Amino acid sequence: MRRIPWFLCCAFAALTASLAIACGESTAKSGQPGSTPDTTAIDLAFTPGPTIDEIFPSEGLTLAFPATQRTLVSLPVGYRIESVLDGLELPTGVAALPDGRFLITEQQSGDVRAVKNGVLQRDPWLELDVSFPPGKFVAELGLDNIAVDPDFEKNHYVYVYFTENQESGERHTVLARFLDKNGKGTNRQDIVVIDVPAEETHVAGGIAFDGDAILLGVGDHERPQSALDLSEPTGKILRIDREGEALPDNPFADDPNADPRVYAYGMRNPFGIGVDSETGRAYFSDNRDTIGDALYELKAGANYAWPLYRVNYRLPLAIYDVPQGMAGLIVYHGDTLSIFDGDVLFCTYHNGGGLHWSEPGQVVWLEVYKRDRLIAPACGSGITQGSDGFVYYLDYGAGRLLRISN
Repeated sequence: MRRIPWFLCCAFAALTASLAIACGESTAKSGQPGSTPDTTAIDLAFTPGPTIDEIFPSEGLTLAFPATQRTLVSLPVGYRIESVLDGLELPTGVAALPDGRFLITEQQSGDVRAVKNGVLQRDPWLELDVSFPPGKFVAELGLDNIAVDPDFEKNHYVYVYFTENQESGERHTVLARFLDKNGKGTNRQDIVVIDVPAEETHVAGGIAFDGDAILLGVGDHERPQSALDLSEPTGKILRIDREGEALPDNPFADDPNADPRVYAYGMRNPFGIGVDSETGRAYFSDNRDTIGDALYELKAGANYAWPLYRVNYRLPLAIYDVPQGMAGLIVYHGDTLSIFDGDVLFCTYHNGGGLHWSEPGQVVWLEVYKRDRLIAPACGSGITQGSDGFVYYLDYGAGRLLRISN
C-alpha cells in the first residue's frame, strides 16, 4: 500500500483552506449572565468544492475500497450556524448539562470553563495541573475531553480525561470523575489511570455512555504494537462502570491474559465515540497513519487491525485517503433538528476543522463514499447536543463555541 506523499497532503490542505467561509464576528463576550445567548448568524457562503478524486487521481494509490468523497455542501434548508461566544483558549471538549449550562475543556490551561445563559463565566468550573510540553501547539496532551453522566440530575457526576505529571516526573493519562457542587467541580476520583506515558500524541479520549457503562477510547500512546496486546489498555476502547471496574459481560472478562476492561482493540487514536440511545449501536472514529482515518461501528471483541493495516479491513461508514484529524462525535436524537435524527455528527481537525454528517444505515460495500457530507466549517474538536436540541461545537483555533440552529 502506498503512502500519499506529504507534499500532496499539503497541497490538499492549501486547496481546502481556499474554500474557507467568511464568518461573522461574535458579539458575545465574557461577563455577567444574561437571560438568553447573544448569538451571531454566520453566512454559509461556500459552493460545492471538488472531490478528492478530482484533486488527486487515484492511479497508483491502492485502497481496498473507495475512499469517502468529501464534497463541501451547505447545511439543510432552514438550518444555520450561529456563534454563541468566543474567548476560549484552545478548547477541546464540550458537554451539555441538563440545566442548560455547558462545560468546556481548555487544552493547555487545564481549566474547565462553564457557560451559563450563553455567557462564559469568569471563574473556571475546575482547574487542573495538566501536562503539556511547551511549544507543542498541536500535541494531543493536556486537557482532552469531558462527558456528563446521563444520571446527572441524580448523581451530579462529570468525567474529565487529561494528562498530568506524577510525583516521579513521569506523565500519565487519567479519566477522573468530579461532582458538580455549587457551580464547581469537586471530589475528584480517578477511575482510569494509564501509566504508559505518551510523549506528544495518541492519548485519544472519546467518552460515551452505553446505558450504565462508560466507553472510553484510549490511544496507543505512541506504542503501536500495544494496540493488539489484550493485556494492555492502550490502543483500545474500554468498557467500565462508574467506578472504573470492568463490566462482567465484557468480551475478554474471562481471559486471564487480557485486561478485562477491553471492549474492542486495534485502534491508533479513537478520539470520538457516540452511542445511539434508541438502537444501542455505537460508533467511533479512529485516526490512522497518512491514510485510513475512518468512522466505524463499534463491535464487542472486534479487532480494528492497527498497526497491521493502515486501512482497517472492517467496513467503515466513512474513510479518507488524506489525514482528517477526526475528533468529537455524537449520535443526534431529537425533533429540534429532525433531519439529523438517528445520524452521526462528527468533527475533523485538519484544514481549519469541519462538521460532518453521516447516516449510519445499512452499509453497502461500494457506497462507502456516500456516507459522509461536510456541512459546516470550523468544527475542530468537541461537539455535543444541548438540552435545547441544538448542536453545539468548538472552533479549536479561534476559541469559539458555535451552534447549529433553525
